[in-house]
Amino acid sequence: MDLRKTILSNLAEMAPPITGACLCGNVRYTCTESPIWSVNCHCRSCQRLSGAPFVSAFSVPAHAFAVSGETMSFRRSSDSGHEVTTAYCGSCGARIHAQSAGARHLMNVFASSLTDPSAFRPIANVYLKEAVGWMDPPETMLNFPGMPHT
Repeated sequence: MDLRKTILSNLAEMAPPITGACLCGNVRYTCTESPIWSVNCHCRSCQRLSGAPFVSAFSVPAHAFAVSGETMSFRRSSDSGHEVTTAYCGSCGARIHAQSAGARHLMNVFASSLTDPSAFRPIANVYLKEAVGWMDPPETMLNFPGMPHT
């Protein structure tokens, strides 16, 4: 089996509908399609925004993502120069999703918000050049020093 088929097979384990919510439950979402990508991101921005050594997330087509409840947003510039908008619950502060202006066709959903986080399968570690030195990254199929380019 080639790598692409292996990746798609692992991602298909997160069968739709995929649901999740913030800590207080005021913000909820549903994804109606399986993810097309999943990562553990070790970049400094994710570390600082989460207070954790890395953030796990998956990408779904933006048209397959629906959110309910009131979110607030934080905008920052990525290393590629695109603006990234991160949405979080205004009540509990939990981060729900992020979207890059350079890839508006995708919605990046934080795995920690999943109703069933056991279904999450990270395919890659990204931004390993910024990973903390006090722990080894989780094992994945692929590892990248930065963000891979398509």
